[in-house]
Amino acid sequence: MTLKQFASEIVSNGNFVKASFGGFAGAGKTRTGSEFLAGVYRDLKLSGPILIIDNEHGSRFLIPYFKKELPSTEVYVKDTSKLADVIEAIDMIKRGEIVALFIDSLSKVWYQYINDFRAKNKIVFMTLQDWGKLIPAWQNEFSNRFVEASGTIVFTGRGGYSYEKEEDEKDEATGRVKKGQFVKSGVKMKMAAETPFEPDLNVWLEQIQEILPSGKLNIWREAQIMKDRSAMIDGKTFKNPKYKDFSPVVKFLSNLPVGEVAGATAQENIAPGEDFERWDRRQNKTIALEKTQALFDKAGLSGTLGKEERKIKVAILERIFGTTSQTEIEKLDPADLSSRNEILSVLLKELVDVEPDHKAEYVQTVFKLPDESFNEIIER
Repeated sequence: MTLKQFASEIVSNGNFVKASFGGFAGAGKTRTGSEFLAGVYRDLKLSGPILIIDNEHGSRFLIPYFKKELPSTEVYVKDTSKLADVIEAIDMIKRGEIVALFIDSLSKVWYQYINDFRAKNKIVFMTLQDWGKLIPAWQNEFSNRFVEASGTIVFTGRGGYSYEKEEDEKDEATGRVKKGQFVKSGVKMKMAAETPFEPDLNVWLEQIQEILPSGKLNIWREAQIMKDRSAMIDGKTFKNPKYKDFSPVVKFLSNLPVGEVAGATAQENIAPGEDFERWDRRQNKTIALEKTQALFDKAGLSGTLGKEERKIKVAILERIFGTTSQTEIEKLDPADLSSRNEILSVLLKELVDVEPDHKAEYVQTVFKLPDESFNEIIER
């Protein structure tokens, strides 16, 4: 396969942008996010309906804004915190039913997903093992779909603090160790793992308060750009942010050449995995050995045996399995073991009618194993 057959020249796979707006209550997430969405809609010359997933009950305050800024655009709303509804909305982008999706807020969807997991699995307190199941499932159900969707998606998320543990300090005089405390080290969006940083643009919003010399309270909002893939405004801070502050990112995207991007060509799965054929073989062998033991148990030839019983069992093992070594028997092929178990079953049934003093001799001399197959004996 040549390079041109394998890959495509570098282009954008569509005119769309993905952004997230995080912050504490009152930081302006809903308003800033909606203004960003409307600006993107205009600058990228999108055409089609917008859908708002609204579980914060804030969309009603946006009605005048959207009527003014996008008067001819259909804007729909759905009040839900269910991940299944969010997935359906993302699928609508793929089907072309909507051109933009605004999720306000995604944190509530994440919380609901946790509660659904706890209810389904009857869990009161989450353990590390529980999180180890939940977070990869969220990654697969939401994050992968979000990244793969070729459409404009904006979401908001509630703010929280990240913590770091101080180093323990040892008092050299007393030898006592003072445990380090957990202290606030930064802010983050309350969301699963790396979800807040999946978008192209990640914005942190904060409400700032200042008491002026006059005693009057002065309030404003600040937007800190935590991530910008275009590098146009990365790391910048904007006071009382408006769409024009973020527009360089959108204009950057609108000037990119658009085309089809080559996808995966390889179909084979080369990831390491369990050898299930070997696993099945081990399981079948375990089952066959357990059946062997059960046949001896039923015949009273297991556990602590008397001299005559031991003599009979040794004769059977040598005749049927060719060895008295349990280790050698365990090395036999599962199919071979199963066949020998069938012969063992026939022999043990015949021994029922043989006098106790002659059982070992019967096994050694009377009971015949045909050279060509066990089938003749089995069919007796």
